[in-house]
Amino acid sequence: MERRCPKVAVGDRPAGAMLSNEKMEVVPLDESADHRGFSFSLLSEHLGRIGGVHDLHIAEIRPGEIRGNHYHAKRGEIIAIVYHDEWSLHWDEGDGTESRSQVFQGAGAVAVVPPKNWSHAVRNDGSQSMLIVAASDKPYSRHAVNEIERDAIRRVVTSP
Repeated sequence: MERRCPKVAVGDRPAGAMLSNEKMEVVPLDESADHRGFSFSLLSEHLGRIGGVHDLHIAEIRPGEIRGNHYHAKRGEIIAIVYHDEWSLHWDEGDGTESRSQVFQGAGAVAVVPPKNWSHAVRNDGSQSMLIVAASDKPYSRHAVNEIERDAIRRVVTSP
């Protein structure tokens, strides 16, 4: 069974629009499910938004929890978000700008591409765990001694 995710509009942009890297990009991913379960793909057209992939990070977000609340000054990132309930995307457009958010409901997957220096966070507002897979165009070292070296600089755009 093939099912398309609903088109998602973020802010004043049309649903499903691919955007320049000066806007938060949210692109629905097509689902090709069968009796084994769901399946989504990040295609070259998606990954090409950040260039080459040099790091993958896979994480769960439990109900009521948040991943993110940081920005990247040097790394490009694309985040695939697989969801089965309500969740929200939060971001700003740089230091000193207002936080914005978009609520998503239902089930599906999207690819999110935050521009460099824009803080971003994913909050699970539902009752089921969700998965994210984040791909970066530069290597990430979680063992780096400070957030500048890790290029995951904390700036809060949402809280529980």
